[in-house]
Amino acid sequence: MSEEASNNMKEIRALEDKYGYIPFRMGLTHLFDAGFSNFNETFVEEGLKLILAEEEEHKKNGTRDCMSPDFKRGILHCSAELAKYSILTLFAYIKEHINVDL
Repeated sequence: MSEEASNNMKEIRALEDKYGYIPFRMGLTHLFDAGFSNFNETFVEEGLKLILAEEEEHKKNGTRDCMSPDFKRGILHCSAELAKYSILTLFAYIKEHINVDL
């Protein structure tokens, strides 16, 4: 493995540690679902606005969502940080570090 690839793996591991296992996995899923090309500042800002609007709506109606606004923001931020890596780098990380059960 090249030094650059090794550094990328360490950086991605740091993101997993930063966000936690579940938000990290959900962040990967969200990134793949939404697509790398969508993850720019505008996409993230719009997502954050949507989360805030949902939070306000839940407060107004006295309802709750199954995920807290902070959890949703974490997933979005994690996805945005992961989008900085190539898809092949992320697949290599997944292959080595994430147990995938089908």
